[in-house]
Amino acid sequence: MPPKRNAAKRKESDFDFGDDSLSEDVPLDDSEDEKPKKKKGPAAGGRAKKVTEAYTDENDWSFQPPSLLYKSYNDPEPNDKIAAFDLDGTLVNTKSGAQFPRDDLDFKWYNKNVADKLQSYHEQGYKIVIFSNQNGIKSAITGKAAEKLKGRVDLIVAELNCPVQVFAATLEDNFRKPASGMWEYFCRNCNGGVRPNLASSFFVGDAAGRPADFASSDKEFAEAIGLPFRVPEDEFGEMEGKRSLPAGLMKQGEGGELVVANPDNAGLVHAFKQVADNAFAEGATEDAGDFLWADVATAPGLRAAADPKAKFKGSANKKVAGVLASYPITITLNNLKEVGKLQGVGKGSIAKIKEFLETGTLAELEGVDDLAGMGRAAPELKSRGADAADKFM
Repeated sequence: MPPKRNAAKRKESDFDFGDDSLSEDVPLDDSEDEKPKKKKGPAAGGRAKKVTEAYTDENDWSFQPPSLLYKSYNDPEPNDKIAAFDLDGTLVNTKSGAQFPRDDLDFKWYNKNVADKLQSYHEQGYKIVIFSNQNGIKSAITGKAAEKLKGRVDLIVAELNCPVQVFAATLEDNFRKPASGMWEYFCRNCNGGVRPNLASSFFVGDAAGRPADFASSDKEFAEAIGLPFRVPEDEFGEMEGKRSLPAGLMKQGEGGELVVANPDNAGLVHAFKQVADNAFAEGATEDAGDFLWADVATAPGLRAAADPKAKFKGSANKKVAGVLASYPITITLNNLKEVGKLQGVGKGSIAKIKEFLETGTLAELEGVDDLAGMGRAAPELKSRGADAADKFM
């Protein structure tokens, strides 16, 4: 029976999904030396110091300078058949929805098939090995990010019922994917001298260079080694739940406008931004005066006076605008299912997106001139005072 997590299991509602929810990632290291004998590792806690010597700590995590963390679980045996996997985005996602995990409990399986599939590969005679980039740790091997990574991996593997080896690269060096350093270290030092049969082995990762992928490092890693490559959708089926928030959410250009990754989505992004600005404006008290609607979202006095429901609507639509702005693929009626997996994009947002794609505007933006042109900026917003004056013209 696998050990229980070392803290109470959290619900997804326990996490804050605010715009500032992005945290940092975590990494490991590699070298040509033999696996070191157990040496007392540097004490965790306090100010992290750069570690230059190999060691194994009291929890059986080993470090190989300059940047490789690794550990074996449940006594894996040498094998020439390797089922290799990336970690984040492939086996697990964050429960919080943040791009990088907030703590050691911030994970959920990619879908319900993952644990059973890994167990099945073990029963078929494969050795399960995980290779992960964790650049957030960098050289602070004894720091908080490193301890978070090690605790999180321990908890993830505890929910599996099979032997596993894990390697994590913490710097941008030869250990970091797409470079093959982690794999080479594993082959030389952690597989009992048995050279893997590449034709009988494989690697699964989500960074495959597809239009919506953040990188192609997993695919390039497999190609550099000569391993057959697969993506998690083909290996496990469709991902369950929402995708993590993208990096650079709400990124702004020189004029303060959202930077839109795909110009074809600009009209849609601006429509959601305008819905947000209108909500902030409508929720403000009458003494808002003649401020521009867009100013209501940022002026401290007006923000304090805003109606909570309107403020929530404004914040939610502003967040959706940021998520859509970061999405690199042209949004169409044919890929709404995939768009609906983005963090913060719920059924209500999908209905608005569908309405915009079919009509070129949103009904709640009545009176706002043509937003239909995909890639065109939304029209300049009028102040409340000017809008009221127009009624008397």
